[in-house]
Amino acid sequence: MTRDDRTIILIGYRGTGKTSVGRELARRLNRPFYDTDVLVEAREGRSIRDMVEQEGWTYFREREKAALRSLRTMHRCVVATGGGAVLDPDNARLLKSMGWIVLLTAREGILVRRILQDPASLEKRPSFSGTESAEQSMESMIEETKESLAQRMPIYRSLADLVIDTANVSPGEVADRILRHFSFGE
Repeated sequence: MTRDDRTIILIGYRGTGKTSVGRELARRLNRPFYDTDVLVEAREGRSIRDMVEQEGWTYFREREKAALRSLRTMHRCVVATGGGAVLDPDNARLLKSMGWIVLLTAREGILVRRILQDPASLEKRPSFSGTESAEQSMESMIEETKESLAQRMPIYRSLADLVIDTANVSPGEVADRILRHFSFGE
C-alpha cells in the first residue's frame, strides 16, 4: 500500500474534534469520510444513547466492531472512530492495519465544555457512568472524563502515529498539521 492509498484514522475521546477534523481532511484530500458512530446509528436506526439504554454497552460495542470491519477494505479514506472503539484489541489491530492513526487530545475541562456545547452529543451520546449528562455537574463530568482517559490514554498513545492537542486550534489547523506530517500535497 502506498502512502497515498493509506487511510487516515482519527481516534480520541469525545469532544476532541474527530468528526470536524475528519470532514475537513476528507474535503481537502477529496476522499470519502466515515464516522463509525454515524454508521452504527444509521444501521440501527437509532441513537447510540438509545442502544446503550435499551441494550447495554456490550450491544453497542458489537455494532461498532461490525462497522469497523465493514471499512477494512476501504483505502484512501478518512475514518473517525468512537472514543471507546480502541478498547477492543481486535478493533485496535484492525485500525492499525488500515492506515495512519492520529490521536486527538485536549484537557478534561475543555472536552467537557465542548460536549456540553454540542446538543447532538448530549442528545445522542450516553454518559459512561449511566448518569444523565444534563443532571451531572461540570465537576462530576470532568471526573468521569479523567477516569475514562486514565484507562484509554495508554491504548490511544500505543496506537498513534501522530498526537495533536486540539485545545487551541481549529479543525482546519489540525488538518494542516496532519497533512504536513504525512507529507500530503508535496
